[in-house]
Amino acid sequence: MNKFLILSMILLLLISCSEKNNYMYNCKGIPAINQSFTYMFFKTENEGYLFGTLTDYKELNEDELNDPNILPKSTYEANIYKTVDGGNNWMKIDSNANYHYYDISTYYDNSIYIVQSDVREDFNFFITQFKIEEEMKNTLIQVKNISSIWCDNNKIYFTNNRDIIKLYSFQHNQIIDSINVRDYILSGLNIRGKSFAIFSNSEKTYFGKIDDIKTEIELPIVPKNIVRQGDSKILIAGNVKTNQNEICIVNYDIDTKQQKIVKKFKNYSIIQDLKSNNKLIIGFLGNIKGAFTQYDLLYSLDKGKTWHIKEIDESNHVRPSCLIDNIVYIYSGGSRMQKIVLK
Repeated sequence: MNKFLILSMILLLLISCSEKNNYMYNCKGIPAINQSFTYMFFKTENEGYLFGTLTDYKELNEDELNDPNILPKSTYEANIYKTVDGGNNWMKIDSNANYHYYDISTYYDNSIYIVQSDVREDFNFFITQFKIEEEMKNTLIQVKNISSIWCDNNKIYFTNNRDIIKLYSFQHNQIIDSINVRDYILSGLNIRGKSFAIFSNSEKTYFGKIDDIKTEIELPIVPKNIVRQGDSKILIAGNVKTNQNEICIVNYDIDTKQQKIVKKFKNYSIIQDLKSNNKLIIGFLGNIKGAFTQYDLLYSLDKGKTWHIKEIDESNHVRPSCLIDNIVYIYSGGSRMQKIVLK
């Protein structure tokens, strides 16, 4: 009897420890409806920020409801929320009526740079700086519609997607340089002063180096995501050209200009949100199931040598997400948050 009790207690303890690596909880302080988020950033395991837009709809009377030509009027409010306890409780720390946040953002020098627009005017976009220490927001420059923004140790880079497409360099809150880019840029990154990106045009999507001329790097995939892998390598993930239901990750060395296939994942058609730090590489593999897309968490604990796939509690909603140390935070909609500790 004593042995049975001891074994039962050990089993319960192991289950409890396993469960502590994966949390799903309701976020207090965030509206459960009409509030969406586009960007999440955690400075530490406990201190985090959410950027999003609250959309309210005017109620219609009975006659208006019966008229198919009348749509409910909506109002917008760009909000920033902060947590200091790992996402359990949130407080609204900034709000702007008639503005909207986008999922085009980057973190640089203890500030978050994010794109927002004035919903009262078409294509009126701004790069806004949010200083984390001061919790102060500055609207820096008005820009044309932006497709991507990223940074290295010295500068911020962004590209427009209208008229003549350019890559802009941004330093000390001022544009310092720009070069023409032939095709639309979906995402980019910099390594040791060299800029690389995923490009798109009416014919194809491809990976290449950003320069005064287009430099395409042929890959066996249609690239969707790129992320740094150390000081000289890039991981590019996308669908295999000959099989849209297979995802492949390719390693590209910027010094040797050599590439190799790292890993293939069969029976997946979507890869998104690759992120990396000095401990982990993560992303989300998905498939369309009816009206929804279901995702699994993809991760590597050894800088891309081996890969693991993990089912998540809320598989239909994985944006925005954030990687801090060995923790993945996922905002799952409806004021719910997932916290996954990877070991």
